[in-house]
Amino acid sequence: MSRSNARGFEVWASPEPTVARVDANRIVDQLALTGHDRRDGDVALLASLRIDASRTPVLWERAAPVDPAEIDLRWAERRLSLLRDAGIEPIVTLLHHGSGPRYTDLLDPAFPALFADYAEAVARAFPWVRRWTPINEPLTTARFATLYGVWFPNLADDHAFGRSMVHQTLAQQEAMARIRAIVPGAEFVLTEDLQRFTAGDDGVRDYVAFLRERMFLSAELVAGRVGAAHPLSGFLLDRGGVLAAELAALESRATAPDLVAFNHYPHSERYVFTAPDGSIGDVPAVYVAGEEAPRAAPLLWAAAERLRLPLALGEVHVHAPAPERVRWLAQHVDDVRALRDAGVDVRAVGAWAAFGMTDWHSLLRDDAGVAEDGVFTFAGPRGEPRPTAVADAIAELVRTGRITAPRRAGWWERDDRAIPPSELLARRDRGEPEGDHLVGGRVQEAGRL
Repeated sequence: MSRSNARGFEVWASPEPTVARVDANRIVDQLALTGHDRRDGDVALLASLRIDASRTPVLWERAAPVDPAEIDLRWAERRLSLLRDAGIEPIVTLLHHGSGPRYTDLLDPAFPALFADYAEAVARAFPWVRRWTPINEPLTTARFATLYGVWFPNLADDHAFGRSMVHQTLAQQEAMARIRAIVPGAEFVLTEDLQRFTAGDDGVRDYVAFLRERMFLSAELVAGRVGAAHPLSGFLLDRGGVLAAELAALESRATAPDLVAFNHYPHSERYVFTAPDGSIGDVPAVYVAGEEAPRAAPLLWAAAERLRLPLALGEVHVHAPAPERVRWLAQHVDDVRALRDAGVDVRAVGAWAAFGMTDWHSLLRDDAGVAEDGVFTFAGPRGEPRPTAVADAIAELVRTGRITAPRRAGWWERDDRAIPPSELLARRDRGEPEGDHLVGGRVQEAGRL
């Protein structure tokens, strides 16, 4: 019996690999900034945890940065071989919050075909890889790049959002078709942010209802479930620049994920309200007095009922000292165990940012060097990571199926976390970050009903 079968679910631990084009002139590469790309010894550290699998980057921007016909997979070959030799199954990711190499972008009509060509090349090089994530968090990437203006092409435009969603969905469908032509039975692991939206007043209830539909859009588009009767079909057709024929094509090429790995952070849960100036404010619910502390269980339950697909927690990480990171992970393990006991098909828990990450406090906009430890310490390009208490917790989880949580409440549970929503907006207007992400902001016309 495998370790995962003994406990009933898999344990993952994975590096933070984002390669994001922040604007036309700047790319942020977390693999380089954390030093993970230089340290083959990191695989031995992962192996010391006795985990089942690791989400592994074989990123388009790194392997084919200049010419789509010139693909260099030597780094990937070395790392994937080390993982296989260590008994860790790679879940290969081809694009992680990126918009592709500089010869394409999310709004390029050629993006799907170029991406599928790359996916085919990687599958030919590694036909033994079973699980694939073509594009990490396509909805989240589209929001940040085309609705919030945070990443390239730095827009706040519904039309751009719709086009980027169609292009990413077509890219995933064609990529999986190409991969499966080479690797029969290859599994499609879709990843996405696990969200919750709370309406602070009657004036935003319709908008919040829209957001609650939108949070499942990436899964439902790729699975071919967005037809004429879908609640967002009108938005996509009228404001998203999407043609009815394109929705029909996505339906005809339906590629349901074999697993949806949701990623959950305190700031994934949002509080939406009417600001004093009449605009719509959107801030992390975790800072709002009277709001419940974030928990994954009710959100996964809702996702299971909506999608009817196997689920996982793909990214579990919080910006906090090590004991609080252990508590956050332990709470997610408890949630998975409770859901499984209730009959929900949750198959894995994944610790994230195994070797730390940097500048996510500003969504990578500020080159401030604000580093976070993960399972191991953030070492940067020249250092050597060391185990943290999270590594010990994962070892306990692998061994027993549980984690003994520190008793002290995490910052996301304590009363002193509360900040008035108006103050959160003021901080955001000043460009001040808080915790894992920017604290929130005012909703622009794009993205609204």
